[in-house]
This record gives sequence, structure tokens and C-alpha cells, in this order.
Amino acid sequence: MPRTDLVVATGRTGRLTADGPTPHVSRVLDYLSGGSGHPAPDKELAVQLLSVAPRLREEVRAHRGHTTRVVKWLAGEGYTQFLDLGCGWPFDPDQDEVLHTHDAARTVREHVDTVYVDNFGPAHSRAEMSLTHDPGAAAVRADALDVATLLAMDPVRARLSMDRPVAALAHGLLEWLDDHQALDLVSNLHAHLPAGSALAVTHGATGTQDESSVLAEQSTYAAWGIDYHPRSPGHIRALLGRWTVQSPGVVPTALWGSGYGQFAQRLPDNASDYRASYAAVALKSA
Repeated sequence: MPRTDLVVATGRTGRLTADGPTPHVSRVLDYLSGGSGHPAPDKELAVQLLSVAPRLREEVRAHRGHTTRVVKWLAGEGYTQFLDLGCGWPFDPDQDEVLHTHDAARTVREHVDTVYVDNFGPAHSRAEMSLTHDPGAAAVRADALDVATLLAMDPVRARLSMDRPVAALAHGLLEWLDDHQALDLVSNLHAHLPAGSALAVTHGATGTQDESSVLAEQSTYAAWGIDYHPRSPGHIRALLGRWTVQSPGVVPTALWGSGYGQFAQRLPDNASDYRASYAAVALKSA
């Protein structure tokens, strides 16, 4: 039976009016994964994206599966506090193994606290409503770029202790920020989160065998007034700055996790089709 209370880390913003009749990327990606009920402009943009990047449906599913997998791995490493930045649009998964951050962590740890963050009104409202009966999780409407203000918010302080490490997710978030914004966000997270904290990222990629469709995707977004900044693995690593990138480094998202004990994924049969995004986990050293 489909779950209806799930939130995934997508973090899509762009230069759109949040509640107007223009497409919003979090809804577009939900539509690409089988979601329904979104405004016509979302569907129109999705169709245009598929015409230049047919792999996008599989990429969205692979991304969601990665979120579940990496959260389980982090919980297995001892993390019990999660900060999901740019949580995006609640979705109904079509596979039982796809869980949102809080539920994924609770498959490993009994007591987990999670805060979902998004500044897109409809996404926040849906997330907040879905978490009404879960005392261990909260959704806040806030700008993830203002880390200090975010961490000082009452719902955040009520669930996350800055005396213990926090696992922050920036999945599908940095590519919607320019270099200055992305570097500021990553640096401020390093400055404000406790020692031992983790930062998990996924990021749209350049320099891959799918380069032409990635650039066409970027142009399609631009035509709708949405800034999309895919980056090379080296650029992504540079943005992580003082964070210590963990093995296996910055690797294709669908391939991250091979060899990770009980949470290792099976290598996808068509893994070469999923190289338009990268993933990494980095730590703040003590």
C-alpha cells in the first residue's frame, strides 16, 4: 500500500514565485516520479526535460533510493539527529525500500530526531501535515542559506542538540545555488554544526558521458527562468571545503554505497545510465 506521509530531500528552488502559476522544480520532479495533481506548467516543463534528458525518470528514482540508503548508513554509524535541507515535495513511493529520512533512520535506530527544512510554502505545508503524529520529526519553513537563524528556530532547538553530531542532508540542493551561495551554505554548516557532524550531498554533474543532455537540461530550465548549476566532481569536492570527504569520495549517485556492509546496494544492471549526478558524504573533524 503506498505511503502518503513521505518527504524526500530535493531542495529545488530556482528563481520562481513560490506560490504562483509557474513551475516549481520540486513539483516537476515529483511529477517525473509518478506524482499527480500538479499545475499544467509543471507538466509542460517535465515533458520538455524528458525530451532532452529521457533518463530523468530513472535519475529521480535512483536519487530517492540513495537518500534512503545513505540515511541508513549514517544511522548505522551512530547518527540520531538529522537535518534535511530542502526536503521538497512529499511523495508516494512505488517501492517499499524507498523511505524518507526519518523513517529510514528509524529502521536502524529506535530514537531519532529529524528536522525537515524547505522555503517553498506548499511543500512545507504538505510536509508539516504529514508529520503531525510523529513527535520525533518536525518541518520548518526557512531559508537553508541562513544556517544560524535556522538552527536558532524553536522547532529545531527542540529536536536537535548542538552538543552532539548532526547529520545534514543537502541532497539535490547545491545545484540550484550559484557558487557563492553554495560555498556559503557548506561553510556555514561547517561553522555552526558540532564536531563529528556529517554532510551528505548529491549534485547534478558535468564532465560525464551524458554531458550533452545535461547541458540541454540546463538550457531548458533557463528558458523557464530557473538557474541550474551542474558541476564537475572536482568542483563539488572544492565546494565541500573544510569538510573531510569520506571514502569512496565524490562518485555517481547510483553507485555510492557499494561495500557498505548491510546497507550496501546491488550494483544497478544499467549503472552507466545514471552518471548525471554525484554523491558524497563528508565529516567535520573533531
